Parts: sequence; structure tokens; C-alpha cells
Amino acid sequence: MKALGIRNYNCKDEELSVICRYALSYLKRDLADFAAFSPVFNESYVEKFVEKINFIDELVSPKLETDELKKITARLYSTMDSLLDPVAKIRAYLRLAKGSIGVSAKDFGLTLLTQKIASRDAEGVHQNLLIVVAYLKKYEDALVAVGFDKAIIEQLNSDVSSITDDNQLQFDIVSKRMATVQKNLAVLNDLYSQLTDLLSIGRSMYKTADPQKSKEYVFSSLKKSVRNTKHKKTDTAK
Repeated sequence: MKALGIRNYNCKDEELSVICRYALSYLKRDLADFAAFSPVFNESYVEKFVEKINFIDELVSPKLETDELKKITARLYSTMDSLLDPVAKIRAYLRLAKGSIGVSAKDFGLTLLTQKIASRDAEGVHQNLLIVVAYLKKYEDALVAVGFDKAIIEQLNSDVSSITDDNQLQFDIVSKRMATVQKNLAVLNDLYSQLTDLLSIGRSMYKTADPQKSKEYVFSSLKKSVRNTKHKKTDTAK
């Protein structure tokens, strides 16, 4: 028997309900076979299974919090994208001032900053942006001499604050969610227990009657399907 507070399932919290929905689709398809196997499997069983899945969905990914995270993420991406123009200008001014400064764009942190923006790494953007701002202040006079606008530093400082605040908001929401899930692990473990029973019975029912169907009732296979689908959606969104 596993200790309290331990996940019995080998997947991410948010994946569990999705895996259950995949299994649910098979159960609905094969409900006549399951009902013939045992009267336990009826419409009421299906309805209660759906209720559990929906409850876990809201527990793990509350709609209001999820929508708020999406807004914060969109704002972070917008802030990061807005850095591309000042970064390009700084590169140009560094070229003009190379005789007096002698610091490359890479040393200035611009190359890594651009990479972090492209990879949507908000934490990495924040860290490298601080480095860029520090260098701008250090070489401010030499840069101003070739036309650099001090307002760019103010803009970047504002962006640093914006990214800091949004990162903190994300952290607070995710931390609260993780704490809620941790308190309700017994509920998630219970859903997983029902899932494993369902899958085990499905494999047994079809082991010789329909080996292909039997393979569908395997947790690792369902988890792989969920992750493949998620990756496809991510690639499509890019």
C-alpha cells in the first residue's frame, strides 16, 4: 500500500483525465461487450466515470485559472516580441561605437537574449535582459555619442518589470494549483484505480477474442497517444 501524498499513476496530473477520456471512448464503443461480461458495466457506470473525469479536469486545470494563465502567457510573449526592435537598434549602435567600446553583441548579451525570445523562455529572457540593461548603463555615454536614445533603457527597464510581474503571477497560480492537487491526491488515485481496473478487464476480455482491441486497453499506449496528440497540437500552433 502506497503512502498518502504519493501519486499511484505514472503520468502528469493533467494527463490523467485525458487518458481516462481515451479509455472512455473505447468503453463506450465496446459497452455491449463489457455489459455482457458483467452487469457492473452499464450506462450508470459510464455516467459516474464521466463525472469523476470532469471533476478531476476542474481540479487539475480550473477554467478560470487556465484562462488567466493563457492571458499572462500571451502578455509575456507580446512583451518579449517587443524587445526585438530595440535589440536590433542596440546592435546597430554597438557597431557604430565599436571603436570606443569594443564589446560585441554576443558579449553584450544580445545574441542569447534573441535566442531566449525565439524559444519563448520568459525566465531566460528576464535574466539576459538584466545583463543587457547593465551593459547599456555601463557604456551609456559612448553609445549616446553615436546617437543612442536613452529612452530605450527606460523601455527595457519597464519590460524587465513587466516580465518579473507576469512570471510571479504565473508562479502564484501554478503553486496554488499544485497545492490543491496535492491535497486531493486521493481523488486522483481513485480515478486511476478505476481506470486500471477498466483497462485490465478490457485486456482480459479481448486477449484471445480480439488481440488488437486488447492492445488498446494498455495504460502506456494511451499515455503515448495523449502525448503524441499534444505534440501535434503544439506543432500546429507554431
